[in-house]
Amino acid sequence: MHTLYFALLFGSSMAYFKPVDLAIPTSESGVVYVNETFAANTVEGVSFTLANRSLKSIPLQIPGVMNPNLSPMSNSGVSLKIGQEVFFFEGKKKYLLLAVSPELKDQTLIVNELIKVRLKEIHAESESAKDSRAKTKKAKSQD
Repeated sequence: MHTLYFALLFGSSMAYFKPVDLAIPTSESGVVYVNETFAANTVEGVSFTLANRSLKSIPLQIPGVMNPNLSPMSNSGVSLKIGQEVFFFEGKKKYLLLAVSPELKDQTLIVNELIKVRLKEIHAESESAKDSRAKTKKAKSQD
C-alpha cells in the first residue's frame, strides 16, 4: 500500500488534498511509477487553469480544499475532483461559479468573464422571481 499526495497549485502557493492510500504495483526496487493520467483518474481529478484577466483580486471558495484569491492578471493551475463546486463572492453573498466536469480538462477559464456572465444570469433569475411574486400578489388581491 502506498500513500499518494495530490496538490493544488495556485500561483506560488500550494494546497494538498488528503493523502490517498492505493495498492500500486512496484518494481523490484520498490519504486512506484505513477503517471499523471493514472493519478488524475484515481481520484477522478480534472486539471484546468483559472485565469484572472482583471486588475482586481478575485476571492474564491473551494469547499474542503481552499479559499484562494486569484491575483490580478494571473493564471492558476488546479486539479479538482469531478463535481467539486467553486464559489465566488459579490458583496457579502456567495454564488456558485462552476461545478467541475470532465469537459474542463486542460481548459483555461477566464474567471472574471465567467463571473460577469453568472451575475447577469443571477440578476435575470432574481427579476423573474420578483415578477412572478408580483403577479401572484396581484392575483390574490383581485380575489
